[in-house]
Amino acid sequence: MNIPNTITWARVLLTAVIVFLILKGFFLFAFALFLVAAISDYFDGYFARKLNQVTNFGKIFDQMSDKIFITSILIAFVELNLVPSWIVIVIVFRDTLVTTVRMAALVSNQVIAANYFGKLKTVSQMIWIVVLFLKSIGYNVYMVDDILAYVVVFFTIASGILYLGQNIRVLKG
Repeated sequence: MNIPNTITWARVLLTAVIVFLILKGFFLFAFALFLVAAISDYFDGYFARKLNQVTNFGKIFDQMSDKIFITSILIAFVELNLVPSWIVIVIVFRDTLVTTVRMAALVSNQVIAANYFGKLKTVSQMIWIVVLFLKSIGYNVYMVDDILAYVVVFFTIASGILYLGQNIRVLKG
């Protein structure tokens, strides 16, 4: 296993610890680990390119680890009534459609990399989670968390529509 994929695996494992800490009310520790895991998302890609260790598995697994990471944390916040469940449903719905298209492409030996709009979606979700953590540890974030929730929904839906449009050939079978 190469360095980038090891970093990605570590992010997946950290996700379980972060969710456990959130559900037990240890928000500050969970937040610190979230920041480490979020930064690792940059470094796995950086090292993959820098060390020439870009693999098809890494392209797919990095994207899936982001979905596991973000969705799991948001579900934990839903459990604590800090996030409306309908937003997580929108995220899961979009991610499931996109993953289905990626799997269909794999059957034809195609690997579809993330697009720029998808990266904006992920960044907006991570920024929203940072604000949710700040709120959970006592900071008054006013309405920033609510505004960011709608920004996340916008980027989630828009990136899904764009992704499906860019990969219509896969959908046609």
